[in-house]
Amino acid sequence: MHNSSDPELLFVSKEPDINYLRDTYRETQSNLGEWIDRRQRDYDVRNCIWAGKSNDFKKHSADSQTGEVFPWDGASDQEIRLVDNQVNKCVAMSLNAIRQAHLVATPVESNDIARANVISMFVRWLVNTKMDDFYEQVELGLNHFFEKGMMVHYVYYEQQDLKQQQSIKLDEIAMALPQIAEAIGDGSMDEELSAAMSEQFDVSKTKARAMLKELRKEGETTVPVLRKVVSRPRIKALAPDEDVFWPNYTIDPQEAPYVFHVLNMTPEQLRSKIHNEGWDEEFVEKAIESANVGENDVYTHNLSLQDEVLRDDDETIRIVYCYQRLLDEDDVPGIYCTVFCNEVADLYAKHTLMDYGHGGYPFIVSTYEKTSKRLYSSRSIPEVGEPFQQVIKVEYDASIDRQSLSTVPPIEHPLGRAPSKWGPGVRIPYRTPGEIRFADTPRYDAGSVEVRRLVQEMFDRYMGNNAPGVDPVEGQIKQQHFINKVLHHMKYVMNQVYSLYQQYGPNEEYFRVTGVQDMQKYAKGRAGERFDFYMQYDVATQDPEQMLERVKTIGQISSTMDKNGVVDTEQLLALAIAQIMPGAAEKIVLPKETATQKAIEEERQTIAELAAGVPPNVRENDAHEMKLQVFQSWLQQPDIQQKAQQDPALQERIKTYMQQRQMQIQQKQNATIGRLGAAPTQFGQTSSAA
Repeated sequence: MHNSSDPELLFVSKEPDINYLRDTYRETQSNLGEWIDRRQRDYDVRNCIWAGKSNDFKKHSADSQTGEVFPWDGASDQEIRLVDNQVNKCVAMSLNAIRQAHLVATPVESNDIARANVISMFVRWLVNTKMDDFYEQVELGLNHFFEKGMMVHYVYYEQQDLKQQQSIKLDEIAMALPQIAEAIGDGSMDEELSAAMSEQFDVSKTKARAMLKELRKEGETTVPVLRKVVSRPRIKALAPDEDVFWPNYTIDPQEAPYVFHVLNMTPEQLRSKIHNEGWDEEFVEKAIESANVGENDVYTHNLSLQDEVLRDDDETIRIVYCYQRLLDEDDVPGIYCTVFCNEVADLYAKHTLMDYGHGGYPFIVSTYEKTSKRLYSSRSIPEVGEPFQQVIKVEYDASIDRQSLSTVPPIEHPLGRAPSKWGPGVRIPYRTPGEIRFADTPRYDAGSVEVRRLVQEMFDRYMGNNAPGVDPVEGQIKQQHFINKVLHHMKYVMNQVYSLYQQYGPNEEYFRVTGVQDMQKYAKGRAGERFDFYMQYDVATQDPEQMLERVKTIGQISSTMDKNGVVDTEQLLALAIAQIMPGAAEKIVLPKETATQKAIEEERQTIAELAAGVPPNVRENDAHEMKLQVFQSWLQQPDIQQKAQQDPALQERIKTYMQQRQMQIQQKQNATIGRLGAAPTQFGQTSSAA
């Protein structure tokens, strides 16, 4: 029995004890056996999997392990997707909340306030543009969260050079560098040219010499060319019962002494690690040799664990990344990563200190509920919803069986004298009346329908669904509760994503800022600069009627209490329109600057029509003050004044237009006067009498 105080789990060493780590890995899985069994049951409950299940949703004795079924062979055995529907609903609601949530970066230091808004916009761009599979991994993590009771995201930085083969011809080289082409042709400088090509294209000298020979013989060869450099933070959802394991006594995952991250790799992936990440070549070959030997064959005491956890395909090798929080000789803690294979003794692929600037494990963990301080104490939706689903299934099966008996009742006949045939128009030898008859059919049971309704109502109330019989306030509180847990999880994901970008990302990144047409240069900032990210989302935004009532209330309050004009009425209008018709606000509500320019253009068109002899016509709802200012500016021009004096008809149209516009302004002021009891006092004015 290993102990967390063992030196192998406390202090770093130059050469890790691989056999100790292998034993710890197996012991950790064994200690989690009961919890893993429950997660397998969760999977079965959600996907309606049970022993003896048939494709025609009926019970068959041939499929039964005991050879018997209840209540009879051919009875109903339906799938009830109560839990699956609830998990899908929660995943959809959570993913929608993440997509629509307001991402905010709050500075840790006061001098970073000015950059916080830019940081928020940049991280949104980073997630939506560079991290192309971000929402896919979030969705997978949410499925684990609600189905397995735990969500784990592995946050890492991906740096990779992608190369492609490109053809080069000797004729093209001759046109650009004739002397080099001549040297290739006569072979006089093969040693120098092969060394240059080896360095230029990052290939071995043997490969470079083969390329020269091919150029000389065929006049053409292919060379690897760097086409794309991948440099971005990424997240990966891990199944807590298959991909990642903490000690069963873990309270805070970031404070655990170790964590095992398991990956299934192909032989090709393993061999590429030798060159790309410096893995030990002997270890890789031994691991590939063990590809056909599963963990269940080597370690028989693990046979009780779930097949899903110990699954080993013939074409893949399970590689274990062991992350440990260890102390060095100066008692300074650090996160160390050791890569090994459970089937390979003594050897390991790599042992190194993690250089991530955030100083923690690269895993973000959240549990569906917190009923104990232990990490592995959380239940899941299938675990709490299984009894409800089972009751409804029994009632549905009973109703179908009852209907089957009513449609085709059993036939009663004298012992040993069953009718040879039965059906419409079938000839049956005469018997004593009553000898052959249908058995009594079960009566209709209205209580079964009521039971299903009550159980569904109980389940909806327990889960906080918006359904009949559920208190809306209670439902909203419960929905907001799990949405907050999800957003809290995403907060820490964003923190690590931005921390990794600061550490490994390019020194400068270009991105488009919302509302700005040209590109802005963005400096990622110093490595020690920190921002705390959080996401806001209100589940009430999914109820349009409630949101409209809120908007109306805000409008009424702002009209009476907003003395300084701090409420942005344009944004309030956009919010109201978005609730009535989602997506329409962006199309029909103009930005303030655009609306101002539009009003000026409309007034210029009105002036042109008025000067051309078209009678004026003022709309009731319009930007009257702004348009009147534009019109008065036009009137103040000397040539316009002279023309109006010489043209009585134009002068009359101008007079009529001014009266209409001023009347609309007066009507607007009357509404304020009626509410206040007097006209608003202007700045510097002390009395209405002058």
